[in-house]
Amino acid sequence: MMKRLRLLLLSMAILGILATAGWGEAPIPGGVLSYRLASSPLTLDPAQATDESSLRGVNLIFETLVDYDSDARQVTPLLAETWETNADATVWTFHLRRGVRFHKTCGGEPTANGGREVRAQDVKYSLERLVRVRAPRVHFLDMINGYQDFASSDVTGVNDWKGIKVLDDHTLRFDLAYPFAPFLAALAYDSCGVVPSEDAEKWGKDFGLHPVGTGPFAFKVWDSGVRLSLEKNHSYWMKDTLGHPLPYVDGVDLVIEPDDLLAYEGFKGGSIDILPGCPDEAYQEAKDTLGPLGLFQQRPGMGDVYWCFNLTKEPFKDNLKLRQALNYAIDRRAISESVVKGRYCVAAGVLPPSVPGYNPRIRGYSFDLERARSLMKEAGYDKGLALTVHIAANDRQRAVAEAIQAQLAPLGIALHIQESSGAAHRTLVRQGETALSWNSWMADYVDPDNFLHVLFHSTNHGSRGNYSRYANPEVDRVLDEARKEMNWGRRIALYRRAEQLILDDAPWIFLYHYTTDIMYRDAVHGVKLAALGEYKTKLTTTWKDPR
Repeated sequence: MMKRLRLLLLSMAILGILATAGWGEAPIPGGVLSYRLASSPLTLDPAQATDESSLRGVNLIFETLVDYDSDARQVTPLLAETWETNADATVWTFHLRRGVRFHKTCGGEPTANGGREVRAQDVKYSLERLVRVRAPRVHFLDMINGYQDFASSDVTGVNDWKGIKVLDDHTLRFDLAYPFAPFLAALAYDSCGVVPSEDAEKWGKDFGLHPVGTGPFAFKVWDSGVRLSLEKNHSYWMKDTLGHPLPYVDGVDLVIEPDDLLAYEGFKGGSIDILPGCPDEAYQEAKDTLGPLGLFQQRPGMGDVYWCFNLTKEPFKDNLKLRQALNYAIDRRAISESVVKGRYCVAAGVLPPSVPGYNPRIRGYSFDLERARSLMKEAGYDKGLALTVHIAANDRQRAVAEAIQAQLAPLGIALHIQESSGAAHRTLVRQGETALSWNSWMADYVDPDNFLHVLFHSTNHGSRGNYSRYANPEVDRVLDEARKEMNWGRRIALYRRAEQLILDDAPWIFLYHYTTDIMYRDAVHGVKLAALGEYKTKLTTTWKDPR
């Protein structure tokens, strides 16, 4: 009886493993996955990558100390196997996983590191490198002791980040200047990918063209504007539950196709295996045909779409009533349903529903044309005014802008739409050259801090995230307090207070929260769309049936 029970339990376990691998079938190793990118990556250096196309490649090549599960509900081990912290969370000690090695080859050539084992010194080097190369997101770690002195080394002469201490080859300690609640979450951000000093120093500024990490895939070849090819890392440390080496596939081709409909046709024709971001025109067809087969996944995204008022420029500077009027004048739900097929979640506030701390009862801006008229009069513009909104040259941005243009017309607002290339648009916004601009934000790490502090604290004006140049001393104070509060309930109460203050000040036109989606062909198995977005979706256990 006991023997039969053991056999039954074993059979159930095996069935569970196979079902996890994909539709009850055992994974078949081999093959190359083709995965669509909407634009060419700008770099494959984790220190410099901030756009989604670059981060898609970075996430396959590099690994951080810690990671998120696919639902982004908890931080999980990655290069660090375990960690502990002291009572006030100012000292964090990480114990590295043994046997993890850097890539042996890059672009078909031997790497400078030779495929050696990762050591604690590599983590320290990688994080110090963020400061040395002036990485755009290095300030996410500015709570580590000694940051300011090390970042100002040309003045101070300090050449070591004293708050990062190597205790031995597999143990690393961080000393923080103050308790920082989202510290683990910040370490999971892509910039913290661990790199070998030998290769980073060899290539210098060109390391992004010769990337070397520890991830499941290694760099093979980059045909700019066409495809980025990665190959299986045969020395990868991770195994599946049966002890089989991962990843299953021999490689991944990131196929660059800027045209959404051409990408969709390529997917239907079989030249693309995995297609993230279904085009609006094909959305309903894809959802209806692939959804019932389990080949279409969609979930709420962790991002905002908003129009940003520059609070240092007229007519929005010191004119709260005008900013509030524009928020009340827009029927977001109508635009979502008619323009983007209901794919966006209407935003009541800053935090998306999928981010911890989301407040379903926040007081936002509903569509109220009469209230908008009254506020326009109080603002001194009862006869209307002319405005220009700057957007990137993009079909969806243009369609939404034209819908808002029509909705503002009854208030006497003549809205001119000014388009620029994506890169030019980002530069204009970051340098503060626009009075009103389209913007979006995707979470870097899963915490309300990554939205509210990054986008609204007065120390983050400009390229650090606060494009509106918003400044409110009380908001700064509450956000600073929230960062240091380790009690979750009290911390969320602080973030909710800050978010309401921000909404009342109306530094944005609050529009939508993203959804994220991905579709794949029936030969592809083991795909689970990541909560942070498709660019974070793991392909380690994805496999492709050649039959």
